[in-house]
Amino acid sequence: MMKEKMILKHEKSTRIFHWVNLVIFLALLFSGLAIFNPNFRFFAFLFGDLRGAAELHKYFGIAYLVVPFIYIVTHFKLFKKFIARIADFDEDDHKWLKISGGYMAPLIKGEPPEQGKFNAGQKSLGWIIIVVSCILGITGLIMMFYTQVPPVLVRYSYLIHAASGLFIGCGILVHFYLAAIHPKSSKECKTMMGNGYIEAEFAKHHNAKWYREVAKEDKSSEK
Repeated sequence: MMKEKMILKHEKSTRIFHWVNLVIFLALLFSGLAIFNPNFRFFAFLFGDLRGAAELHKYFGIAYLVVPFIYIVTHFKLFKKFIARIADFDEDDHKWLKISGGYMAPLIKGEPPEQGKFNAGQKSLGWIIIVVSCILGITGLIMMFYTQVPPVLVRYSYLIHAASGLFIGCGILVHFYLAAIHPKSSKECKTMMGNGYIEAEFAKHHNAKWYREVAKEDKSSEK
């Protein structure tokens, strides 16, 4: 939907889901760092003490699994569209990844090809979050109910859980930098965390394929 040279990119429900997920993720990140690494033990004060961090990590972990489930059930059409978009990798997406979307210039030279609603980097991160979150959920449940499973499985779960948490944490930090700080794409953060609208001119340049898609739908609705 276009509105005074602005385009609605993210629905209200999606933005709320993003905000809730952000709060849960930060709570899990800081409590997880305090639990797994002595060098970050000072983060425990955010949760009272180390025991509090460990206890709340469990509850936020459950929320990390439940909230997306609720969103999927209540907004299945939006979720289905999202999956369809991030699953649609074409030749332009592969080219985008080869040059890192132009973010590594001048180390990696090349003009970024046209992108859809989500660029190839965002699509890749989407799948990383889905897959790694499932791994975190499974290993987290194994650790939570450690008395019910073989000890060797618990030990491996601790290792995999910590490595997965670190991996997804780094991915989210890169995502935050590119979406909120990098001058080339900082408007993305204001869109997702704000009213959901993006400047038409920005979309035309950064999300050309999606822009044409929206423009076509807008013209059709006017007939």
